[in-house]
Amino acid sequence: MKMLTAVLSLMFAISAFASSETKTFFYNGTQDSIQLSLNAEQTHTEYRYEQRRTICYRQEVYYRTSCQSTPQGGRVCQTFPVYRTISYPCIETVRIPYEVKDYDVEANVNLSVAALPSASAGETFQVTLNGDKLSLSALGSKKYFLILNKSEISSSINGSLKMIDASYATSLVDAAPVVKALDLTNISIKDLVLRFKMGPVEVRDVIGFSLNVTKAPLLGSNTVLFDRELSSSEIELSSQAAGSAVDVNIESLGVNLSSGRYSLTAKAFFKHEGSILNASQFERVEASRTLIYKVR
Repeated sequence: MKMLTAVLSLMFAISAFASSETKTFFYNGTQDSIQLSLNAEQTHTEYRYEQRRTICYRQEVYYRTSCQSTPQGGRVCQTFPVYRTISYPCIETVRIPYEVKDYDVEANVNLSVAALPSASAGETFQVTLNGDKLSLSALGSKKYFLILNKSEISSSINGSLKMIDASYATSLVDAAPVVKALDLTNISIKDLVLRFKMGPVEVRDVIGFSLNVTKAPLLGSNTVLFDRELSSSEIELSSQAAGSAVDVNIESLGVNLSSGRYSLTAKAFFKHEGSILNASQFERVEASRTLIYKVR
């Protein structure tokens, strides 16, 4: 394993109270591990109160009488209030926040990326130490899903210093086959076999399937009859000219579609272990289709 122990493509940002630091690792496929050291301060907010001279305002009211002549030669008078704003010097109490240092924080991080067969990546990983909270984020080229497979974090305090040791194991999964597959189109049912069509499934292991069957009468409450992920033995996947077709035998799942109205929702999703660090870069990581089915 190639190891980079020096600062490599690193940038840092310190908050107003010097309580955070961020370092960035640009992964291009030529190295698979890096060690980072981050420093910050754990602080808490306290408040002090100061009195300051300022201008205050109050509202005063006085009354004005207006009279009008009547056609009969008399007078009608009406009194109404008039309001005005008066300014005057005063003293106000101001609450001012300030940060108090609790202790220093030092984090030693090992970030590894599973090696790719070719050096065609251009992915950015960011490790942030905010006080004593450590986090990992990523922004990719959209060619790969960046997966956090494993993280181990431990800490200890020695006097006024908190030490954090962290290890992140990540991997890259080619996004194109997943994105193409998650293009669900029409859905239908015939002889209790539910079929829906989708994009070409090139890598079977990264696509998962689930099904929800709900009895949904027009009047009354819904009843969920089936709702879980499907095993590979419960689906039949076949290739077609423009993609793939998935068949699910409803009866073999133990679901009885007797008379009534039913809602069947088939879902295909990106199947992976761990969490997707750059999920926001993709339009979707799952897709679904719903069929309303009536049995007479």
